[in-house]
Amino acid sequence: MLATAVAAALRLYELGVWSFWIDEAHTYRDGVMPLGAFLQQDRVFYPLTFLAVRGLLGLGWIGADEYSLRLPFAVLGIVTIPLLALCGRRLIGANAAVLAAWLLAVHPWHVYWSQNARGYALVCLFAAVAANRAHAYVVTQRALDLAAAVLAIAIAALSHPTGAMLAAGWLAFVGLRRVQRVHRRFVFGFVAVVVLAAIALPILFRWSPFQGFQRAKADASLPHFVQTTAFYFRPALLLAALAGLAVGWRGLGRDRALLLGCLALVPFGVLLVLGGDVVKVTARYAICTLPLFCWLGALACVRIAELAAGPLHRRHRLLAAALPLPLLLFADQVPQLVEYYTSQHGQRARWREACQFARSRAGTRNLRVVTVNQPTAAYYLRPEHWQATNGDPNPGVLVETLLDWRVSGRKGEEGSPAEQAVVLHEPGAANHLRWHAAEASKAGARLVVLVTLPELAEIDAKIKPADDPGPEPLRRALEADFELVLHLPCWVGPKDESIYVYVPRSG
Repeated sequence: MLATAVAAALRLYELGVWSFWIDEAHTYRDGVMPLGAFLQQDRVFYPLTFLAVRGLLGLGWIGADEYSLRLPFAVLGIVTIPLLALCGRRLIGANAAVLAAWLLAVHPWHVYWSQNARGYALVCLFAAVAANRAHAYVVTQRALDLAAAVLAIAIAALSHPTGAMLAAGWLAFVGLRRVQRVHRRFVFGFVAVVVLAAIALPILFRWSPFQGFQRAKADASLPHFVQTTAFYFRPALLLAALAGLAVGWRGLGRDRALLLGCLALVPFGVLLVLGGDVVKVTARYAICTLPLFCWLGALACVRIAELAAGPLHRRHRLLAAALPLPLLLFADQVPQLVEYYTSQHGQRARWREACQFARSRAGTRNLRVVTVNQPTAAYYLRPEHWQATNGDPNPGVLVETLLDWRVSGRKGEEGSPAEQAVVLHEPGAANHLRWHAAEASKAGARLVVLVTLPELAEIDAKIKPADDPGPEPLRRALEADFELVLHLPCWVGPKDESIYVYVPRSG
């Protein structure tokens, strides 16, 4: 299939060029650290990706470089394209399924996750399988189809917890499918269920095992989720999918349309509740819905074309009617895809270049790097330290976080799990940075500070006194006592992923 060939070219192109970002560094860390240490992390609740990487590394089938670590996920992304067409045939028809495969093949967000050493490509793949098998069960009532759907959802959830939202979509479908007539009692009951779910979900999530994520993303922001939804899913595809759901209700039949709608929309409902009240979530956590949106968008294209072509269905009229909407969808995706391979640097900050610069800055001296992204800097500067059990394999290089975060070990005022405190080595942001400079001097090391502005702003928001009307304290201290020696620009949509490299003015 041509769409698969195009998808393969896009997902393998520049695969090893982009720098790792923090989550990819975590994947490498969890793949090489001692198994006992891995089992003590919250990733044990979704271990599939990390255990697979661990196994591939152990067998020698992949290496520790960016290309090798990403290659299995690129293969999964490529395989998803023909699978989407195959699984979609029974759901939306052959023509629409093939168009959906094309939409996914050139979708910038799917290209990104296919070139990413994280489990989201696996979530996307098994979301398509789960939807197909769930529909097969609705039609056949065979236990084997139900088991296959449950297994697909389980694999998606074990790849990343967001895959479990497919189960919520399935349960919503099972409940709504029983409703044959919408009357007042149903409306009241439906509203009551939604309200209770909106109340219970944040409470359950606050007591979930993922405490590290909650502490790191405690600043819930609904506008942030909406903004990232438009950026990642693309507005044209979102609108086309809604149109596909509308026209599919009659053309596909109630069961198929309801199933597609529940699997696509319920995860968004879950994320809206969590993003508005509990944690700061981005649209990437809705990756399990991307196959559904591609199917629905493609369905809209095909059905609108058939309606516009008229009853005669002449070939030239059908072709003319079929082109505009798909062209609009592709036109919305391709410019971002071009930016992805050029100015966005694979939508990743340029950490490899920053770390290479820091190493060259040190020359033959020891190096002390202080950064907002310790895992990625450690991957490039201290690659063996996660798997070391005896001694320090990189004694000449030290990589530290810009700020020390410590868990207090007590519950918060509202019964939340343990609080996390920001600890400065010395009182005041300027003194904190001077402490790092003094420690580097004592060790005879060059000090290099690597930051990105969004992460720096998040840290400053934690330590800035409420009565301080001035600029952010850490950024202020950096600009006062340190010299900006390198700027690596990278904008990803509305977010500045540029890296700013500082050294002490005296150094």
